Amino acid sequence: MVIDFHTHCFADSVAKAAISSLEETGSITAVHNGTINGLKKHMKACGVDKSVILPIATKPSQVRVINEWAKENTDDKINVFGTLHPEDKDLASAAAKLKEDGFVGVKLHPDYQHFFADEPRMMPLYEMLRDLGLIVMFHAGVDIGYPALVHCTPLMIKNILGSVKGLTLIAAHMGSHGLWRDVEELLVGEDVFFDTSYSYYKLKNSGMERLINKHGAEKILFGTDSPWRRQDEAIKTITSLNLPSSDIDKILYKNALSLLD
Repeated sequence: MVIDFHTHCFADSVAKAAISSLEETGSITAVHNGTINGLKKHMKACGVDKSVILPIATKPSQVRVINEWAKENTDDKINVFGTLHPEDKDLASAAAKLKEDGFVGVKLHPDYQHFFADEPRMMPLYEMLRDLGLIVMFHAGVDIGYPALVHCTPLMIKNILGSVKGLTLIAAHMGSHGLWRDVEELLVGEDVFFDTSYSYYKLKNSGMERLINKHGAEKILFGTDSPWRRQDEAIKTITSLNLPSSDIDKILYKNALSLLD
């Protein structure tokens, strides 16, 4: 079994424009068309059983519409996280609605949503999400489309963990894209999950193995950042690692099953 915990899709009406814009901004090429159906076809071809889609509201007015789309498209193959925006005047009620509607977690992207991850004003939101039992997934580290200013660093994540005890937090891209030395110094061993998305191309086998062994395979989730990486190629990179088969299974699906349940 394989569960991809880090994918992106868009409503059919906006997918073409969104993918085109992101391809240009990040100088990357999508491997499918960015729709739910496109992802499902790609999953079938690549041997992926379930994918978690992580939508992002870049302004408060998008929150309700995106969450309605997310709820409608969650099924046995797809689990869509909810979205929130820090500037939403009805943030508390929007968060409570996510829990009421059965969402498992929330994706936050500090670069796209224009906040620093450990700002004091954000802590009440994290406490609220913790108390609701919702997972928080962060884009962490450098974003290739907006590299000039990093809004979520390993130190910021460590500050959040110290301030909001008991929060279930996932730091994407093996803790922080491009900041893996800081990840080793500040986050390894902390109560935080890393996902494997968009990291292997830099870390290679040696870097991935080192971080996984130091942090613990039970805190690693398989992710691809689809449609920006092929899922079958990402599976091969994980199975090529010099790790016990039991650890590979934890990464590919067992840890994800535990969180999604």
